[in-house]
Amino acid sequence: MIDLHSRQATLAPARALLIASLTLTMALVGGAACAAPAGAPEAATDEFSSPPSRAAGSSARLLSSGPATDGFYRAGVEVDLDPGTITYWRSPGEAGAPPVFDFSGSTNVAAVDVVYPAPKRIEEQGIVVAGYDAQVIFPLKVAPRDPKAPVSLSLSLRYSACGKICLPARAALSLVLPQTGVSPYAADIAEAARRAPLRLDPAQSEQAIALDKSASDRWRLVWRGHGKAEAVFLEVADPLFVESVPRDGGFDLRLYAGGAAPAPVAARVTVLTDGDAYEATVTLR
Repeated sequence: MIDLHSRQATLAPARALLIASLTLTMALVGGAACAAPAGAPEAATDEFSSPPSRAAGSSARLLSSGPATDGFYRAGVEVDLDPGTITYWRSPGEAGAPPVFDFSGSTNVAAVDVVYPAPKRIEEQGIVVAGYDAQVIFPLKVAPRDPKAPVSLSLSLRYSACGKICLPARAALSLVLPQTGVSPYAADIAEAARRAPLRLDPAQSEQAIALDKSASDRWRLVWRGHGKAEAVFLEVADPLFVESVPRDGGFDLRLYAGGAAPAPVAARVTVLTDGDAYEATVTLR
């Protein structure tokens, strides 16, 4: 999870100023962001979906794929965005806040694995972020404690809905996962799971990703795998941050460390291509 406050001291001044402004805006309008607009239409619900929770610029609900298979339930968190609104990926980039999923209030749930579909590269107020600009479903893999007992998902969700201004959104959602029947959402949840980045093993990563150092805090990354690389995102431990800029068929990387750059730095890299998305672990040396 990215802490906006701790990063302010480590980013370049322009980015820090933007994040400070975003944080203040979210604090000032937080209460209003959770209220549904007067007269907002209610979406239809059924046994495979929770009632939608409306927030400024968006709504959210839980979806079920149907009965458990292979010992797990498949479900999803759907965030429906109004036109002109975006929300963020697990690692937003230069600004923004990732979604936070809290399933601690659930019943008969041992674990919930949240899957993040590949994000888009979005330019926002002169900076680049990773996120979604349309409806997105975050697939869930739910492990029950007792496979024979009913499972009730209870989710406290926090996310950002950003249009002309960025507003915090909250949703309290619950759904008893059906143990019989055919879900109308199964195909949509499966498609969202398919859009998650494909994980490369170390051998595949070495063949597909060329990474060369050009300065103490800079590297050059070239994608040699399938498809044409359109965007690259690197996730590193806070308070570090890696900026990625496309140039001449590759990507220039710069590490912001708030002082002397530590070495080596482990990073999770996500490459978006004109086909699939890929994920691997690299080391910035």
